[in-house]
Parts: sequence; C-alpha cells; structure tokens
Amino acid sequence: MFLYHFYPLQDSPHEFFRFMSPENLLLGVEFLAVCIVIIVASIYIQLFRKKRHYFYTSNINRHLENWISHILLEESAEGIQLPAKFYRILRNPAARVYAIDELVKCKKNFSGTVAETVVQLYTQLGLKKDSLKKLSSRKWYVKARGIQELYLMDQMDVLKTIYKNTNNRHEFVRMEAQTGIIYLSGFPGLRFLDVISYPLTEWQQIKLLEQLRLTPQKQDLTEFIPRWLQSKNDTVVVFALKLADEYQLFAIIDDVVDCLVHPSDRVRTQAVKTLVKLADHNTPGILLGYFRKEKFTNRSLMLDALATMATEAQTDILLSLLDEENNIIKLKAAIVLANCSPNGMGLLEQRAISEPEPYLRILKHVKSVK
Repeated sequence: MFLYHFYPLQDSPHEFFRFMSPENLLLGVEFLAVCIVIIVASIYIQLFRKKRHYFYTSNINRHLENWISHILLEESAEGIQLPAKFYRILRNPAARVYAIDELVKCKKNFSGTVAETVVQLYTQLGLKKDSLKKLSSRKWYVKARGIQELYLMDQMDVLKTIYKNTNNRHEFVRMEAQTGIIYLSGFPGLRFLDVISYPLTEWQQIKLLEQLRLTPQKQDLTEFIPRWLQSKNDTVVVFALKLADEYQLFAIIDDVVDCLVHPSDRVRTQAVKTLVKLADHNTPGILLGYFRKEKFTNRSLMLDALATMATEAQTDILLSLLDEENNIIKLKAAIVLANCSPNGMGLLEQRAISEPEPYLRILKHVKSVK
C-alpha cells in the first residue's frame, strides 16, 4: 500500500516568493556577474597570449629571414660565424619550423652556388634531425613533409628510408617518396615500379615525367620497360607505355603491340597512343588488325590516328568500316578513306548514290573538311 503526501495548494505561492526574495535575487546577480567576469577575463587572456605569440613569432621570423638572406649572399655557408642569438632563437620549435620552411623555399627557387649554400646551412644548423623525426610521425602530412625536406636538401644517406615509403598505404606519402627517389637518383630511381602495388594517379605520372625531364643524366630504359609492361599493376603498365612514348623507344615496339590485347581498357588506350607516337610503315595495318576487337573509344582513337598515316593498302578494310553500326565510326572511316586512297572520294560518292542515307550526309561532311 502506497502512502501519498499532499501539500496544500495554497502553500505553493508562498514557497515561490520565498525563493524570489531580495536576498536570493542579489546572490543570483552576484553569481552571474562573477561568471561574466571570469568569461571576459578568459577571453582577454587568450587573446593576449595569441597576440604576444604572434608578435614573438613575427619577430623571430623577421630575424631569421634577414640572417638567412644575408648568409645566402655569401659564396658558402662553411665557416660562417652565425650570431649566438641565431642559435638561441632556434631553440624555439616554431623558429626551427620557420627556418626549415624558408630553406626549402629557397632550395626550390635557386640553383647552383645558392642551392649548395642552402643545403650546407640546413646541415650546419642541425635541422636535418627535425626532418628525420617527421618520418616517424603517424600523421601522413607530417611524414610527407619530412620526406620532401630531406630529398630537397639532397640527403642521399636517407635514400633507402625514402624508398621504403614508395609503396606507403597513404597516397600523398608515397607520391612524395616516389618523387624524392627520382629527385635523388634519377632514372635508376624508377626501380620502385618493380614493387609498388598501389595505383599511380594521373597527376603522379605527370609529376614523375616532369621530374625525369629535369634529370641531367638520361638513361636508356629499353631493358626495363618490357618488365614493367608485365606488371600486375595496370597503372605501372600505363606509365611504362608513357615512358616508351616520351623517350621514343622504337626497340620495344613489339612489346607495345602486345599491350593492345591487355585486359585493361586504359592500358589498351595508352598502348594505341604510344604505338601512334612510335609509328612505322606497319602501324596502320596493326591498328586496323585490332580494330574490331576494340570498344568505341579506342576505335575512334585509332581512326583519328589513321587519318594521317593510312595508305592505299588499307582501302578495302576502310571500305568495310563504312558498314559499322555507329555513324561516328562511319564518318571517321570515310575521312581516312578520302585521305589515304587516290580514289577514296569517288568510292564515297558511289556509296552515297547507292545509299543516300546516311552516306550523302557523310560525303558532304568529308568534302567540307577535305
């Protein structure tokens, strides 16, 4: 059995007014005022600290920038007596970060004696240990930054460590490592293509090709590309085909032709592009030989290339392509036929008479671009 205790309703207003007494209201106002003062003081302290940190950092950066600029004007950093204040400032972690950033910026923008001085200064100031520490970071952006600092500062002794990161699970870490390997060792650095399992993005392929162009000592890749064309990583195969194109490796044209039956569409597409760049008298026949096995994109690409390289020997097969279902393929085949065969235009006119639709329209277009 439950017992309920009821308070008289008339007592409630009295209880309310008791809590709303002047004494309690005064206490509430005082409490609120104290809270506001604490909040305002906290905000002021925080802003003051940020302002002090900003001016302190700006002062450090200004000094470092002036000193670094002065040192780089010298012929060499060796033997330069840096002021004691310089080393005291570099005890501050933020100052070390700024110093490295400035040196990296200078190394990117200068070459020759100035670049050598930048590297010497980086070593003399003991900043290399900061970069090495970043390599052990679990944060990908810190690790990638450390790799970049080390290879830009020509630290050849960490080449092996950088190489281990060329197949790192994080895209930006492995991109920096791959770029760094090429930066430090040139064409031999491409050996990472033997081991990487992650894809090479289009952007990374462009970066690697650009880095190779900057490498002064070129190397014949004829021995290596056939091996990379057998890679299970399709992007490695695509990149190897681009290398064959870039460096005009005519000796491996048969290996490029083999890629026309690769299971990957993008590999076959790149194989067509590379084969066109390495073209010889056999290329038109090879392209048309694989034509019917391809999808629309590669068919279109092949016909665009054949417009300038097909010969009269391909007349019959081009005539047969006029019967393709796709009107774009018919049109492209007609353009190639008109260009490669002395009687190509006459053959198109005969076809337009026997089958006006769509060949009359195709004939008019060919004449307009002829």
